[in-house]
Amino acid sequence: MRETPYGAVTVGPNPRNANEYRSTLRRVTAAEVHDALMIIREAAAWAAARDLDVWSERELRYDLYLEAARRSELVIGYADAVPVATMLLQSEDPIYWPEAAPGSALYVHKVAVRRAYAGQSWLTRMIGFAVAEAAGAAIPALRLDTLLRPKLQAMYEGEGFTRLAEPPLVVGGKQMIRMQRILEPRPAVGH
Repeated sequence: MRETPYGAVTVGPNPRNANEYRSTLRRVTAAEVHDALMIIREAAAWAAARDLDVWSERELRYDLYLEAARRSELVIGYADAVPVATMLLQSEDPIYWPEAAPGSALYVHKVAVRRAYAGQSWLTRMIGFAVAEAAGAAIPALRLDTLLRPKLQAMYEGEGFTRLAEPPLVVGGKQMIRMQRILEPRPAVGH
């Protein structure tokens, strides 16, 4: 166990196999902000224990997550009734995509999974949820930013994202890359 700015990190065995629980994902209310923060702070602590500076403490504040929940941008994934994964799914990103036209994409941010549920396809489920949300709103793309790290880039490429052909951006002292996934248009009904 190691202390980090986010608390102590402990990683135990997976409590159950992914085939042994029902997974659900949904946008959540302000009442569930603490659950989302518990998940992402655990992930941040795990990363910090490995000297990876993924999110700053100021990015994981209660007031920011409360506002995201009020705007219906906060998503939690549940293993049965246990909150195990979270992300922000936003309609705009003025920091990393200021030039983007409104309605051109949904923006995936701060994806995190509790360590006990790592390796159980939660990233795929979260991205699948984002794809369904975008398709339902006739939005043609998903976009995200991530640290310039080959493992992170490969992880998102495995989910259908492509890195933009541009140099990394430096935001908050971190080198970041932008990635997007163009979604297949839905066929018109009755054609």
